[in-house]
Amino acid sequence: MTRLVDLVKDDVSAFLKSNQELLFNERDLQMHLALWLEASDNKYDDVDIEYYVPNSELEGYGDLWDNELRIDIVVRKGIEYVPIELKYKTKGVNRQISRFGIKLSKEVLVVKNQGAQNLGMYGFWKDVKRIELLRRRFDNIHNGLAVFVTNDEIYVKGSKESSDNYLMNISEGKHSIHKYWQKRESKLAKDNPRFDVEAEYSMHWESNIIDTEKFYHTILTI
Repeated sequence: MTRLVDLVKDDVSAFLKSNQELLFNERDLQMHLALWLEASDNKYDDVDIEYYVPNSELEGYGDLWDNELRIDIVVRKGIEYVPIELKYKTKGVNRQISRFGIKLSKEVLVVKNQGAQNLGMYGFWKDVKRIELLRRRFDNIHNGLAVFVTNDEIYVKGSKESSDNYLMNISEGKHSIHKYWQKRESKLAKDNPRFDVEAEYSMHWESNIIDTEKFYHTILTI
């Protein structure tokens, strides 16, 4: 019998492979993906965005969120839930766009230049940890998905073993359970504390072209 998380993963993959629209930001990705899942042949009973979990319900399950936890997308079938966390980290793309059926006269920044790739990697592993903790806390979560989408090759290539952020890499292949900065006394390390994930997860990247821009994506099952 096919697991619910595998059905959801297949649909997320289908969306990412077929999408031909440059998405402005992570919220844009979130909305487009949620609508795609909701329209997928009535496979699911519910698709929610910004799914709220009060911190009071998460005591003892980690401190990797701020005052509240909002999961990007949650898919439900029967009594089982699949949380999906998204990261959309990009370098800038300028394009001439149309609005209300009229092509605008000048190019505009349609995909933001975000930088801070080390924090982008750290944020992805925090998403993985959140899903692990949610699965431990709630019996109706068996698995979740952590999704990363980018047009910035730095994420795909990863950093050298001597780099401060080496253990944060999300490049192709298997990764350590330990997530910490190698310069352990730095401000970056103090502001972004170490943690461990539950498994040596293996990353696999795929790519597609959107309006001449190469995008990469990976979908990790937790």
